[in-house]
Amino acid sequence: MKFTDIFRRVESRVREARDRMTEKSREAGDRMKSVIDSFSDEWMEAAFRRYREMQAPSPDQMPVDFRLRESSLPRRIYEKMYPVSHVLRLNWKHNQPFLEDFMPISPDTYTGRGSYKFVYSLPWRMVLKISKEILPSDPIIGSTFRQVAANKDQFLSEEELELLTHLTAGKRGGARERLRFKFYRLGMERFHYWKVREALPDLVLPTRFFMGVRYRRRFFTGNHTEKITPMDSQIMLLGRHLKEFARAVRPSDQSNLARALSPRYDFTFDGERFGRIKKKILLKITDDFRRLIRFTQDLAVREKLIYDIHTENIIITLPEFELKIFDFHIFDQHLYTGAADFDRPEREHIEVIEKFIESLSLSNGE
Repeated sequence: MKFTDIFRRVESRVREARDRMTEKSREAGDRMKSVIDSFSDEWMEAAFRRYREMQAPSPDQMPVDFRLRESSLPRRIYEKMYPVSHVLRLNWKHNQPFLEDFMPISPDTYTGRGSYKFVYSLPWRMVLKISKEILPSDPIIGSTFRQVAANKDQFLSEEELELLTHLTAGKRGGARERLRFKFYRLGMERFHYWKVREALPDLVLPTRFFMGVRYRRRFFTGNHTEKITPMDSQIMLLGRHLKEFARAVRPSDQSNLARALSPRYDFTFDGERFGRIKKKILLKITDDFRRLIRFTQDLAVREKLIYDIHTENIIITLPEFELKIFDFHIFDQHLYTGAADFDRPEREHIEVIEKFIESLSLSNGE
């Protein structure tokens, strides 16, 4: 075979490989572009309309124990002195900032806290999650945040970008960067949710992410203070968190500081704690849990990302006994600080789910 023939063959293979890479990049770009396209208000309002017309059940009517993670005493005192009052969506309409969708909340409607959000129930059958303040050094601010910052139009709507431009006009230094950080964080939260929803659409609660303004009443004057922060709202489901199926709960070995900031627990589950369930339902929920495990493993192996799924973030609805997940934070593997006694960080979450599957007393899904 002549050298020129070999060269042409190699050149052809290189060209084909380059074309394949170009096509994959184009497909990836199209998928990323669909992130913001899939969060239109029309779609989300259609998903929420039924539940917005339903009155929220009283706490004693809900089988779920919402107070899985109580706030500290200083925080509860602060909430009494400066109670939250209401929230409004901050949007860009009519070429100016526009406040809409009044959502009344109060310390009495507080239903729990996560590592990154405070959760309140609304008068209708939905919950509101208000983002806590975090620093750019927080481990959740990794590669996904940088991707949002570099491709804002893929994760923030045109109205949100116009609002950001308006709010940062005339501001300098730290004030401008803090506003940008909040909007990029909003896009990052939306991005995390999108990744989980693409893989497990039937297990994920519909979630609307938006920039909101939270109001607190001053203790002495009665006036309100305003705070712009990312928020999201979800349907309120009736059921029990996976943690509530635990037969025995033991605090994990942690330092005092780590336990105060993010406590962890070791669980032994009892799958029949809330009565006997039909076998076909157990098989379905077992299959759903295994899908969640596969997604968590694939994300860790292929993308080096850790899906931070905890027992408080998984709910089993009653009486349907269906699996739903409602928290979507994803960390870079090298930034995630999980328990030290696992060979891989994602095993911390997978092992807990596997223990629950074992408690259902099904052998090999039969």
